[in-house]
Amino acid sequence: MIYLDNTSATRVCGPALERGRAALEEYWAPGFQPYKLSQDLLAALDTRYQIIYDLAGAEPGDSFVFTSSGAEAINQVHWTAFLELARKEGKCHFITSAVEDAPMLQSLKRLEDLGCYVKAAPLDKTGRIDVQKLAELISPRTAMISLSFAHGLSGVLQPIEEIAALAKEKNVLLHVDATYALGKVYCPFQDLDYLTFSGDRLHAGKGTGGLFAKAGRPLQPLIVGGIEQAGLRGGAFDIPSFLSLAAAASQASLGLDLMSLEVARLRDRLEGELVQKIPGAHVLFSDSPRLPNVSVVAFPRVHQESLHYALCRKQVFASIGGQYAPHLARHLAAAGIEERVGETALHFSLSRNTTQEEIDRAVSIIVETVENLRLLSKDLF
Repeated sequence: MIYLDNTSATRVCGPALERGRAALEEYWAPGFQPYKLSQDLLAALDTRYQIIYDLAGAEPGDSFVFTSSGAEAINQVHWTAFLELARKEGKCHFITSAVEDAPMLQSLKRLEDLGCYVKAAPLDKTGRIDVQKLAELISPRTAMISLSFAHGLSGVLQPIEEIAALAKEKNVLLHVDATYALGKVYCPFQDLDYLTFSGDRLHAGKGTGGLFAKAGRPLQPLIVGGIEQAGLRGGAFDIPSFLSLAAAASQASLGLDLMSLEVARLRDRLEGELVQKIPGAHVLFSDSPRLPNVSVVAFPRVHQESLHYALCRKQVFASIGGQYAPHLARHLAAAGIEERVGETALHFSLSRNTTQEEIDRAVSIIVETVENLRLLSKDLF
């Protein structure tokens, strides 16, 4: 198996797996009792929080909420903005981008059902949000700009610093979902008001995520009741999952240089070999700022679904979108890429565990598969 779909999910890293398993045996007591067994549980959390703060670039005064998913974190941010701004001040306008994932869009759809309205900023031909057109969408009733730091399928990084400066100038809250960027590139949290992420893209287990709120920003709980030991999240605190997330965050921090150097080199090797060996193949968004582990390659005269299916049969796993991410072709169309090109593109995403041997084997299989599919479909083009 050659797994090149680390945007959809990542393998749980060893330290996260071991820490979570050990915690299930060690830290099962309630955290609200004065006896030692209970207090030992709370003491175990002290240093773990700092690991996650460091990865996100947060300060001690900022708030952190451990959540059950990135989707929960996004919903809590939007719910806070609705309660604090839409209901109290009449600011019921939200802005996002044209190509967000399902958790973002579904959460904003719920706000529309509650009487808010949402506008989507368009992308330019580099796959980035057009900041000038974004500025034109802002009005006195705008409560929040809510978007992803990097698009999971294209890997394109958004101009967050420019957007943050615009939000500050217009007195609008800025929420950034860093699910695909955290652990791959530096996250400028101090320019933001809210940052969310999902742990299962960070080599932590499923059912983990987080939310940072800048000091002084409002934060309302989604769940009321229970022991709120992790910021403003009601219910029992899942210590094993949290410690697993902290272990994964520690590994991600240690691997940032590896990601920006070695993983980026392997990504470039994959692209270079495919372009050299497959006539007409070309890399999309290669001139845009992008994540070091993500590549989108177009293979003319081969439909992406056929190629995706054939590669799956050969145990090479890439992506054309999925349940949470929009279809790759739709995203490429939103960036102004011709439909005939977008429908031939495939997404690849590496991890820090990807090896050169895997890349070279993947190239060989992809080249052979594309050649075979072109022979089968030669009368169609």
